[in-house]
Amino acid sequence: MTRTVKLNLLNLFLLIVLILALTTNIFEAFSIYLVMILPIIMLIIGIYVLITNINKQNSD
Repeated sequence: MTRTVKLNLLNLFLLIVLILALTTNIFEAFSIYLVMILPIIMLIIGIYVLITNINKQNSD
């Protein structure tokens, strides 16, 4: 698997964790930190994957 596929899978996993943190109380008091931090991490990973794919497409 390429790096971008792995990062997209990580982003999907983080999205599932975020949904669990929003809908249930699995993570107890840690949920508020997950709700604040996970979207930022997901956005950074998504922008990195987008830039990598654009650079790869432009070089071909």
